[in-house]
Amino acid sequence: MNGTEEDREEVRSGPGRVTIALTVLVAVVLGALLWNLLGPRILPDPCGAELEDIGGECVGVTDGSSREWPGLEQVMARIEEENDKVAEGNGTYATIALMIPMTSDGKEIREELLHQVQGAYLAQYRANNDRALKGHAPKIRLVLANPGKDRDKWRPVVERLDEMTGTEDRLRAVFGFGISERSTKDAIESLTNDKGIPVVAGALTGDDFGNADRDDKQYPGFARIAPNNTDQADALAGFDGDLELKRAVLVEDQREGDDYNRSLRDAFQRELADSPHHPYSFVSEGPAVEGHLEGEFAKTVVNICALSPAVDTVYFAGRQTHLRQFINAMAAHRSCTDRRITVISGSAASTLYADGELNWEAMRGNPDTGREPVEVVYTSFSHPDGWTTGDVPETGGSPEAFAALAEYVKRAERKPVGPVGETDISDSRTTSAYDSALTAITGIRLHTEEGRVPGLRTIGDDWDSLQGVYKVDGASGWICLNSAGNPYNKAVAVVRLDPERRKPVFLGLAWPEGGPPPAPPRGTEACQIPRAE
Repeated sequence: MNGTEEDREEVRSGPGRVTIALTVLVAVVLGALLWNLLGPRILPDPCGAELEDIGGECVGVTDGSSREWPGLEQVMARIEEENDKVAEGNGTYATIALMIPMTSDGKEIREELLHQVQGAYLAQYRANNDRALKGHAPKIRLVLANPGKDRDKWRPVVERLDEMTGTEDRLRAVFGFGISERSTKDAIESLTNDKGIPVVAGALTGDDFGNADRDDKQYPGFARIAPNNTDQADALAGFDGDLELKRAVLVEDQREGDDYNRSLRDAFQRELADSPHHPYSFVSEGPAVEGHLEGEFAKTVVNICALSPAVDTVYFAGRQTHLRQFINAMAAHRSCTDRRITVISGSAASTLYADGELNWEAMRGNPDTGREPVEVVYTSFSHPDGWTTGDVPETGGSPEAFAALAEYVKRAERKPVGPVGETDISDSRTTSAYDSALTAITGIRLHTEEGRVPGLRTIGDDWDSLQGVYKVDGASGWICLNSAGNPYNKAVAVVRLDPERRKPVFLGLAWPEGGPPPAPPRGTEACQIPRAE
């Protein structure tokens, strides 16, 4: 026998293996059903319906309804309202996308991002509501595309944008982009080469972020509205014609993969070819990474003070964070305090005045002790005084175009345009986003016939139609695109930081070609690009 009757009864009294297995299976199935039904209600998606949580960031494309990015809530609500109004209207519409990081760990960078979103929205609102532009078709929807704060999560964003080109969204252009780094280049290459989506770059100034000429288009369908670093350096050289090169030296960031640093370094090296002083190099750890440079710069400025012939001008090829560290070191640690030092840099310095770590007091100097100041001069995409004060040129831009943006910035403080959050156009970021959006909108509308939204290729293959009488009268100046999609002789604002007012002060306009564009034929206001271009 295999056991007593009592033993067999005891075994039969408990659940069998099959029963246990069925019970577990039923529990699993019921659990899955309950999770599918109740889970999303219990634990809501932290990124909303439109965005995706990738590595703890809300990445993707939104029409303003998924307001998951701190600091942008007010302006995103206005974007959603405007988009809803466009969609509910009777006319056909097209969509444009602002593609920049929407979050940052740094307060100053978050403010910069806010200003760009505000500029994009104001361009959309004006295009749809301004009496002078109201009759133009199609209406414009605006979406925000977030590739992550390090711009490394661009792939799913590009895929979503590509989907939107073939739906009722009718996406027709992507604009913005602000950092001339490898990830930005990869995203632009995918958009233009792989997807065939037209792109308008805003604040990008790296020389490699553009097409060399009409017959060598690395990025088909790509246009840029900012002069590149070489153009800015040429404009600066013409503006500062009295520079004594033997008293100038270059400090350069040699970090790999940053085209802004590389192209600015190359441009400054060409300008300082006759300087007797060898450049000082450093290697940063990232565009906004403090790293180990504070101590290194303290030693560098001492060495600069020891140079012969004596140096009073330093060209700095690097990002804003590291420029601030260098200025602080020059202001506080240099031995040649009896000498005024001028530090010259590129457009990445446009947000420097808002950096809470900048040592304004040390920059100011002290006349009582004979300590001379440290002066900071840089090129900028624009400045509020560029077209409103002083001897304004008759060509290359207009006070009216800047006044249009300034008026909408003022109106954005309250309904119906705003509120959009705290505004500031001194850092040029509002203007660059506004002008790049305006360029994208103009390209779409110029090719719209009988209310039909043009195709992607029609827009991207013909950016150079935005010249002559069809130039874009941007708030920063004329945007006159050549056959490679690059702006011809675009105005550059030269700016100085004022330690007394703690603000950027406008010094004047500079031009890559040495002066403003020639006067157009009477009554046309057309920009003309010489054959050599």
